Amino acid sequence: MEKIVYLISFLLSSSNYVVNLSIPLYLISKFSASPLILGIAGFFGNFAYTLFTYLFYRFRYKIHFPHFIISSILISCAYFSLPFAPSYFLFFFILFLNGIFYSRFWPSIQYFFSNNPENTDKYNLSWAFGVLFGIFISGYLFKINEILPFFIGGLFAFSGFILGKINFENFKKYYRELPEKFIVEKKIDKETKKIMFLNFINFFCIGGVIFLFPKLARTISYSPSLISNIMTLLFLIRFLMFYFFSKMKFEIKDEFLIIYFLDFISLLLTGIFRKPFLHLISISILGITSALSFRIALINVIEKGHSTELNESIIGIGLFTGPLIIGILSQIFGIFNGFIISGFLVLFISVFMELFLQK
Repeated sequence: MEKIVYLISFLLSSSNYVVNLSIPLYLISKFSASPLILGIAGFFGNFAYTLFTYLFYRFRYKIHFPHFIISSILISCAYFSLPFAPSYFLFFFILFLNGIFYSRFWPSIQYFFSNNPENTDKYNLSWAFGVLFGIFISGYLFKINEILPFFIGGLFAFSGFILGKINFENFKKYYRELPEKFIVEKKIDKETKKIMFLNFINFFCIGGVIFLFPKLARTISYSPSLISNIMTLLFLIRFLMFYFFSKMKFEIKDEFLIIYFLDFISLLLTGIFRKPFLHLISISILGITSALSFRIALINVIEKGHSTELNESIIGIGLFTGPLIIGILSQIFGIFNGFIISGFLVLFISVFMELFLQK
């Protein structure tokens, strides 16, 4: 069953990111979307994801059931529907619903590893490779036809559902026997708070880059395929970092300021640079920092018995605030200055929180 979980994780993360990169490209092409609109698009789906992962965490909603199987078919339907939305309102509403569907998918599939947290590195490899694959093909599919990425994303999610449905009874039995520790209320210690904030900052940066970098890139005439190649390097580096973690014992503790500084440099240089090669360098930095933060956070919550919904809700907060804040700043100050100002904002808040949490 574990190999099936890895494959479903790959399929759904591929589905997610083949569509995610295409959303800003599609909105720019069809509606001539402004940075603010792109930020709002990133906000809606990720806000729903955050809100409902937190609600399910608070209400301890049926963790002993493989919700990821049902979520897969719902995600598939959402992706098939997106390109036929005639207005911003309906497009954003579908994104909101899809955020709810994903709020049951990722925590549910992560809960599979509550008995064997040592296998989270293999899980990280599976979904990270899916992200890498989805991002890479997205721009090329969009270049062929604007709705093709949405169709392929829906097909990948539907394939994940079929795999889960075939093995549904085995999964249901396995989940019923998993430990209860994730439904016990636990106090969040200082170390966990610092790690959660680190994860938030990294996904703030990634969320902003996914939804706003295509706008920046289109203003300097980057093609959709070039944009997907640049974004692919980010996720290729993250995948290679996960592979490194799976082969070698590696720990990082209390050196988070270095990671925050790298996040700052990434956003700053993305706003300064105007050449593809230089953007490859600036954006790929996030591949290193996101791999470190995600691995540290996931292992922390599993080993300390916290709910995986808690970890995913923190990720969601980063993913919806990143596009929204960078989108607002880009709307006011211009797309390039929006990234530069966001970099300084990340640095200031990170240093402040690091000092605050040490007291």
